[in-house]
Amino acid sequence: MINAQLKKGLCLTLMLVLLLTVPSQAQIRIDTSYTAESLVKQILIGNGVLVGPVTYQGPKHALAHFSDPGFNVHLEEGIVLTTGNAFFVKGPNRVPDRGWASGTKGDPDLDVISAGQTHDAAILEFDFVTTSEYLSFNFTFGSEEYLEYVDSKYNDVFGFFVDGPGLDHVNLAVLPRTGEPITVNNINHKKNRKFYHDNGFQNTSHPFIWDNRKKKPVRNKRYGKTAKESPYDVQFDGFTQVLEARCMVVPNEVYHIKLAIADVADYILDSGVFLEAGSFRSFGEQVVVLDDHFAPVQNHQAPTLPDIKVRALEPKPHQTVLTALPKGPTRLAPVSRRGFNIHFDFNSFDIAPIYNHQLRALSGLFQQYPQAMVKIIGHTDNVGSRAYNQRLSARRSKAVANYLMDQGVESFRIETLFYGETQPIYANSTAYGRTLNRRVEFVVEYQPEFNANFKKPNLVDN
Repeated sequence: MINAQLKKGLCLTLMLVLLLTVPSQAQIRIDTSYTAESLVKQILIGNGVLVGPVTYQGPKHALAHFSDPGFNVHLEEGIVLTTGNAFFVKGPNRVPDRGWASGTKGDPDLDVISAGQTHDAAILEFDFVTTSEYLSFNFTFGSEEYLEYVDSKYNDVFGFFVDGPGLDHVNLAVLPRTGEPITVNNINHKKNRKFYHDNGFQNTSHPFIWDNRKKKPVRNKRYGKTAKESPYDVQFDGFTQVLEARCMVVPNEVYHIKLAIADVADYILDSGVFLEAGSFRSFGEQVVVLDDHFAPVQNHQAPTLPDIKVRALEPKPHQTVLTALPKGPTRLAPVSRRGFNIHFDFNSFDIAPIYNHQLRALSGLFQQYPQAMVKIIGHTDNVGSRAYNQRLSARRSKAVANYLMDQGVESFRIETLFYGETQPIYANSTAYGRTLNRRVEFVVEYQPEFNANFKKPNLVDN
């Protein structure tokens, strides 16, 4: 009898523990003890990204780490950036107008997007470089401005502004296809509904409710109607589905991003943007090795390139004398000019080992024929800015010139030229075409008229 009662008591105790534990595990947890740098480097950053200095402007309680095992905002973990107090994100939603007025200033970039004056801005910024050509990260935006203040001046707003090669303060916080900035007035229960989740609180038990804007009681239009529970255990009255921010970047180049959110027209009723943990990543067709851009500055002089003749060329019709790199043994026929190509990985000027034999054979030509001269012409695909690609094509030319000089070719017999992205030989719209456009071309010139005994050479791989 005692054993039966004991078992019954243990079962009741276990059931009670489960009832008390399960709901708490589904709630959003907020932690404001992290520094801005640790939030970015330990939580936000994913594969293929190196981060530099991190700065934050705003109240400490507006930036936090969140974990959401119940997927109430459809993200399990990450960073939350708010216009008020991050702890006010936690559900359940039992009031329609919760907020924290920090009384801090707004942000000029967000003023432009919202067409209003912003307040209580929270701004997270950092430098970064990527290993591949695409950058992306996932986010959700929620607000207490829903549903009552849709289509009003209280158009709370956020933005992700990126600067770097090819990107001039571009805002990534936009709707797919249309490119509209994401604000309360652009995604809601009326407009772009497919991107919106309703989580509104309905007070049906009182004939009058307090209007936080008008600062007075107003008639409750829902009084006496059947109450509807908020479907998600989060305070915001509405939030977007998980969206992706994405852009094309130049790998191994430094970019800067500004993540900012603010109230519009007042300081009350919070909004927040959730950034998914580990989703700030790079991906693409090519992977490059990153330089340590953010290492402490060392007190030594960087190595300099040899003094070679370099001349930038204006765009002009492609020289038809140049031909693609042969797949089989290479032979230069007895003509005065002939060319071939070698190709490079994306955003790289490293010479692939497969070309070593061919370049050594080319350098042997100059030892045998003093009258031979070579033009080394660098090119890129069209990914990245025109100015960056101009520099990259010059680096490719110089890398090949350095290789030949290491093999004993005199520098005065080498001329390096570069076109950047202006001389494609295949369409840059395909991955295959871009691969073939990332090249260095050679034009070997012979001047037998300077020597009556000059014999036109044959360059043979053997």
